[in-house]
Amino acid sequence: MEIQEKKLRRERKPSSTFPRLVTGTQAIDRAADLLRKVVAEQRHGMSMADMVLHLAVSRPTVFRIASCLERQGFLYRDPDTKQYFLGDFFANLSTGISPHASLRKICAEPIRRIACEVGDTVYLIVRVGDDGRCIVCQEGSTGVRIVTIDVGTQRPLGVGGGGLAILSAMEASERHEMMQRNSHRYGLFGNLTEQQIRQAVSATRRRGFAINAVQATLGVKSIAHVIRNLAGEPIAALSISSVTQRINARISMLSQQLAMGAAQIEGILAASHL
Repeated sequence: MEIQEKKLRRERKPSSTFPRLVTGTQAIDRAADLLRKVVAEQRHGMSMADMVLHLAVSRPTVFRIASCLERQGFLYRDPDTKQYFLGDFFANLSTGISPHASLRKICAEPIRRIACEVGDTVYLIVRVGDDGRCIVCQEGSTGVRIVTIDVGTQRPLGVGGGGLAILSAMEASERHEMMQRNSHRYGLFGNLTEQQIRQAVSATRRRGFAINAVQATLGVKSIAHVIRNLAGEPIAALSISSVTQRINARISMLSQQLAMGAAQIEGILAASHL
């Protein structure tokens, strides 16, 4: 009897050679871990090799996780660099550009062209409720490297060149209500006041493009042009940031480049009935 009991205990003991099953919870944990890492690396993105190294699992497993997150809009894979970034899902959590989930792809070529021709950093800022969110940061072709905000940064509309361009293009009543809602937040960005934002909006509407003269980063200036959808609503903005001297010396040229880029994007949106 004692021999039989020992034999049964040996048979019940799990073999260390059996592969450990990956449960649904483990897969979710890995996906969440991967998203947190992408957030941390959002400026330059993550390659598949980086993801494999971070999760310390097989490449096919990581590829399946990343592909699933991409299909759901949580991740975006740049077709040229193959780097992964946060997807449009996060930009659409609020009532912003939900009809324009593909806006980043539409803007990719115009943004790269502008960054190459002007040599400075170009941003794509989209409206997300009362905020402007950076979803693209394309560094320029020169040695002057100015990155004032990272992809994923979200600020009240009116703060920064892109946010100011979007706010200024709104209907007066909507703009007024939004500034009132955001008034308590402006002071967190270089001690801005609602009155300063209103003055900047008036100047932007007069000249037709935004210049962000009140900078949190000393010696840096940005210039921006709004992007409208087929209904004429301001949904996004193209923005260029550089050292103040470079912006001041080329305001006319930069504004023209941004206007052409915005017009190209609006044409694609119109053709797509977006």
